Amino acid sequence: MDHVNAKEGWCCDGRTWEEHTAADGHCCQDQHTHIGELPAEGQELARQRIGDSVG
Repeated sequence: MDHVNAKEGWCCDGRTWEEHTAADGHCCQDQHTHIGELPAEGQELARQRIGDSVG
């Protein structure tokens, strides 16, 4: 499993801010957005990513 590095924050699609900006050049969320600040669907996707990376 890939380690999820969310030190730069999260994007609303469940990717980390760093992953989204690396792939698309931008992110719809501000840098350092906490998982709890995302819309419900984004929170669920991000939590799934975290769960997949640890187990």
